Amino acid sequence: MSASSPADRKALAACRDQVVLDGAVIERAAASGAPLAAIAALAEGWDRLPEGTRDLVRNPLGRTTPGPVKWGDTAAKQVDQTTCGAAVIAMELMMTDPFVALWVTSGRLLGDYVPAEVAAIDDFGRGLRSTERRWRALQRSLHVATSRRAVAGLPWPRALGTAPWRVDNVTRVAGLKFATALLDDSSVDDVAAMVAHASAALREAIPVPMYTGGDSRMGVTAMVPRHVVLLTSVTDHVFLVYEPSSGQLRELPGALWLEDGTVRPALGHWSRICCLVLPVPRKRS
Repeated sequence: MSASSPADRKALAACRDQVVLDGAVIERAAASGAPLAAIAALAEGWDRLPEGTRDLVRNPLGRTTPGPVKWGDTAAKQVDQTTCGAAVIAMELMMTDPFVALWVTSGRLLGDYVPAEVAAIDDFGRGLRSTERRWRALQRSLHVATSRRAVAGLPWPRALGTAPWRVDNVTRVAGLKFATALLDDSSVDDVAAMVAHASAALREAIPVPMYTGGDSRMGVTAMVPRHVVLLTSVTDHVFLVYEPSSGQLRELPGALWLEDGTVRPALGHWSRICCLVLPVPRKRS
């Protein structure tokens, strides 16, 4: 640190001052790739934020038990039938990037720093004067972004939602990349391995997108991934799942990942888990 500027040293000191009470927020800010000046601005201005805003930046889900996810009067639902993937990416961003969470829930930006996903939204700094408008705008922008060049450089049809391999392209946590892993939900061993991998990610505060669908009894089109949910935490092998069509957190025991034809609310009223988007270590160059 001998080569750091006085501003950098001040920023680090301010961050350290906040670690005792909100170390997790600072860690998420650093992992988001935000510049040091923005992290310092967050640390220095933290105590001046309203308590309710701080609570939602700490935990954008607003709760740790099953139930509706709401920010005031805004329900955290997907915009339409095609944006379940975009809603999941948006929620994942809010959980891993406090600057995105702060903007969605309060409209605030810190200094000159604007997260890339917010900067991609038209009129992000004007006209979006409610949490609901910002939440919907973030979803729509992400839906457009993940539809571009999805198949051999060609656009992905937006009516089909979000392609799994586009979710892993846009997910960002420092030092990690993400890969889509298919699940054989008829195999006890495969399910156990996937449950373990997802649980390990969640223990590191990394949410896990999950694609769901149906089986041949529901028609041929049901056999491909049809919906996206987000694993947000796990306790005693019971996962808490953000389900965007209802805007609810729902429980899903790991023992129920094996396919048995039962339609489950936590899977968006589908019966099967098709694949997960999981973190893998980034190779050092």
